[in-house]
Amino acid sequence: MVLQKTRAGAVGLALTLALAGCSDDGGTSGGGTSGSDKKTVAAPLTTAQVAQAIPSELAAPKGWKGRTPRVQEGGELREFCEMKGAWSCAGLTTAATTQHFKPDSGGEIDVDFELLAYDSVDSAKVGMKTVVARHHEKNAAAIKPLTIDVGADETDAYTKEESTVAALRVGTVVALLYGHSLPKDQDLRSFATMQVERITSVAAGENPDA
Repeated sequence: MVLQKTRAGAVGLALTLALAGCSDDGGTSGGGTSGSDKKTVAAPLTTAQVAQAIPSELAAPKGWKGRTPRVQEGGELREFCEMKGAWSCAGLTTAATTQHFKPDSGGEIDVDFELLAYDSVDSAKVGMKTVVARHHEKNAAAIKPLTIDVGADETDAYTKEESTVAALRVGTVVALLYGHSLPKDQDLRSFATMQVERITSVAAGENPDA
């Protein structure tokens, strides 16, 4: 991915989320359907739309800073996806990554974002299934299911020590979030809500930073 961290568990491997109401008192994992009254993202996003959908520097909460997002497409994306081996590359058209962090935390509090845009809902479903399966396979003994509901079509989330991880599918897009030592007032659900809203806004032709 674009952001590389020395700490294990940073951006890099795709993951899985069960987005349904951020509480760590259980919940279901494995890509359930959630949400009501959500907008449908049935059409593929363009590269320009993906660049808008990934959280911008302006979107960082008060007291946080955002890094400049990186967007990949074409041959660069294909090579990176095949090398990474954690995503489904079939139908993947664009990927974007960024990070929001607390500058006063000494690098201990941050959240990494990954967006995977596919050419169809079916391709995105395979992409979601792939990251969920691979992440659970690697972390099966250490994870605790997390319940979050932010209106995604499919969600899977969990906690692992000081990390909270989520993967969600919104139509043709799979979003991955990796939070590290997040405070209660800016937990994984708040960032996941922002990410889903940005995807649906962009799909509706709106600028989420306007």
